[in-house]
Amino acid sequence: MAKQPLVTIIMSSYNHSHYVKEAIESAVHQSYQNIEFLVIDDGSTDNSVEVIEKLQQQYSFHFESRTNHGLVKTLNYALKHLARGKYICVLDSDDYWALDKIAQQVSLIEKHPDVGLCYSPIYYIDAQSNITSDYNHPNNTKSGHIFEEYFRGDLHIPDGGVMIPKAIFEAIGYYDEDVELEDYQLWFKILEKYPAIYLDKYLCYYRVHDTNVSNDERKMLAWEEQVIEKWKGHPVYERSISKIMTRWFSKYAKYDKKKAFNLLFGLLKYPKVLADKNFYKGIKRLLFYW
Repeated sequence: MAKQPLVTIIMSSYNHSHYVKEAIESAVHQSYQNIEFLVIDDGSTDNSVEVIEKLQQQYSFHFESRTNHGLVKTLNYALKHLARGKYICVLDSDDYWALDKIAQQVSLIEKHPDVGLCYSPIYYIDAQSNITSDYNHPNNTKSGHIFEEYFRGDLHIPDGGVMIPKAIFEAIGYYDEDVELEDYQLWFKILEKYPAIYLDKYLCYYRVHDTNVSNDERKMLAWEEQVIEKWKGHPVYERSISKIMTRWFSKYAKYDKKKAFNLLFGLLKYPKVLADKNFYKGIKRLLFYW
């Protein structure tokens, strides 16, 4: 263990009593030995605290239960005041990991000390932990300076499969607490300054269930717009905004015709959108999807 860098796993738990045991056990049973595991319950109203306390007695990880502050503030609290590891991983309390996740990522990232994050593909699972699909589009397998491709939406970084050096958090200023899509904005801040490294291993199991915030597409779109607007004035914004707006237009055309029409008029000044399939998908939805 003396030769292994310390890795901090942070879990913010909230009302996931049915899933948190599987999540915690995937952390404490990692094949990698030098791990600091921090669990903070953020004001759960179910019996999550009772479940976690029993597991804490069994496995002796750090556990705190406090009033609800929200996910982003809880993560920043752990990062600023508790985490001591060279590398940081965030484990959602309704997901779980392959038992060699930390070992695989440390082995790779130690060979690339300049990177800002290490990411990998994920499996989607249902409420019963059955694999339903995977997420590994060919574009989502790139290493290096991928900021502009990520900003445009040409590739995606699943949050559950990421490892980040703690020094990166200290350099870029942690999570933005006024942003709901905390990972989306964090990836922007990291990738704008640092390269990424891709690990071609399925290491995270992302659970899809009724209470996932990501199920609400309208809310997710509004939050995405909030993040994108923060980058207005950056050179990549002007190079990317027409493609981003076209994607938004295609989605809003399903259920917010007024918003879609406003986006359509804004898109007319970008002739290259006529070569984007999302433009025609949006037109079709605008006319026929009611």
